[in-house]
Amino acid sequence: MDDSCSFGELAAHLDHLTDTNPGEALRQARALSLEGANRLNMMQLRAATLVNAGVQCQQQDAINDGLTLYRELHSHYPTPDTVFNLGTAIVSSIGYSPDGAEWLVHKESTKHLRSEARACFWSVAQDAEAGASARTQSWTNLANQFADSQRLSESHDARLAALALDQKNGVAAHGAARYLIYCYQMGLCSDLAILEAAAHAKVARDNRDRIIEYAGLQAADGMLSFLNRFQEPPPRAPHNDPFVSWVEEERLTLGPTVELVDPEMGKLDWLRLPGILERETGKGATPPPIFAMFNQMKGDFILARDLAWRSRDEAGWPSSGCFDDTLDYAVYGPATSALILAHRTAIDLLDKVAAAANHYFELGLKPHEIFFGKIWRLRTKKEGQSPLTSEVESIVRSGVRALYGLVELADDYEARGGILRPLKNLRNVGTHRFVVLHDLGDITQCRKAAEVEHHDFDRFAATVTEALRVARSAIQMLALAVSEHEELLIESKDVISTLEVFDHEWIRGRDDV
Repeated sequence: MDDSCSFGELAAHLDHLTDTNPGEALRQARALSLEGANRLNMMQLRAATLVNAGVQCQQQDAINDGLTLYRELHSHYPTPDTVFNLGTAIVSSIGYSPDGAEWLVHKESTKHLRSEARACFWSVAQDAEAGASARTQSWTNLANQFADSQRLSESHDARLAALALDQKNGVAAHGAARYLIYCYQMGLCSDLAILEAAAHAKVARDNRDRIIEYAGLQAADGMLSFLNRFQEPPPRAPHNDPFVSWVEEERLTLGPTVELVDPEMGKLDWLRLPGILERETGKGATPPPIFAMFNQMKGDFILARDLAWRSRDEAGWPSSGCFDDTLDYAVYGPATSALILAHRTAIDLLDKVAAAANHYFELGLKPHEIFFGKIWRLRTKKEGQSPLTSEVESIVRSGVRALYGLVELADDYEARGGILRPLKNLRNVGTHRFVVLHDLGDITQCRKAAEVEHHDFDRFAATVTEALRVARSAIQMLALAVSEHEELLIESKDVISTLEVFDHEWIRGRDDV
């Protein structure tokens, strides 16, 4: 282009070349001068073109050069846009996992880079000061990362969070529709999933320009070929029960996957284990212990969710207590304690998921040695080197990929820089020290004590909802991992006899409850 053209024209030109002639886009990007007063903008333009056109041409050296530029930019200007672009460049540099035997190899060899990318997207998505475009795309990219690691429910959560920020985000809507159809085909959803998928498909179809803006022209054409299969969705009546509406809005049903609440289902929480092949000779008269463990986890989750819901109404709790006012707008009483307990109960469920997995998959740990963040990997003294245990690796390699979703969730929960580590830290404070919530005022001005953490009430309530979703996802992944493992066992063994596991309410004569 002519040297007199504006920066905006140059950016538009290279963006067009990236779609139409990516090889030429790379050549011109490498020729850009990075000297002078416009150096920062030129670095960003070169980096973006190298990454995007490099992906189009499958030129790894160009992608890596773009990533190097973004790392330099991030070291000097860690703005939300730069953080988002750094995350995108990292993802582009590692690609998505191949099918077959190399899937786990790729996952493990790129785990630190993928963790860094998730941290980038998470940071921008949570940043209220960041632009809406960067935030919604961060949620969308985070969803793709979760999906590639079999963290399917978290992936759907992220897409819906993206749509909450930008109702025209056709990329997120397309991903949500595909997820629901996949789950329906796997038998994990009710019939309502078809209508929900159609509603997401309509959003995506109506916003082709936004898909092009976020994902490019080629991606838009590919998405529309899928989206055009759906008919217009019919209108859907709202729920009469405010609790059901809240559970649906916050995506807190404990079904096999995340979907809208189908009023014809009768139960909100219909996730159950599949049939389990008996391992112990002569023990087939009663179901294996994993059923008792799973029932208890479901009960704990339902209780934690109910506590979170009931904590919204202080008047619904006993008023038997008399509390001293600490003159800092703190809120005390059973409703507040219920909310704090809901968080702790939800996060405690992760250790129970680990205990159930240890028992079912025969990982070999003693009960007192089981911690969700540590059960899956060998602990070495070398920083960052923690390979999977041989038992976990063998199970995932056999085809139980849902178990790897739990591994990665645990990595995000256990690592000091993990995106879910704050949930663990907050759980520890709530268990061993004191969490005090405030509905007004500046919590930074509260009188300090090492044993006390002060939190804004509304933000803490949002954190409780996040903790419930994480617990829900972990339980769902455990159930899916068990199902995958049982299918493999059935293929490899001759089933001699079966024992039907009945519904608990039916056995006790309360099938109408």
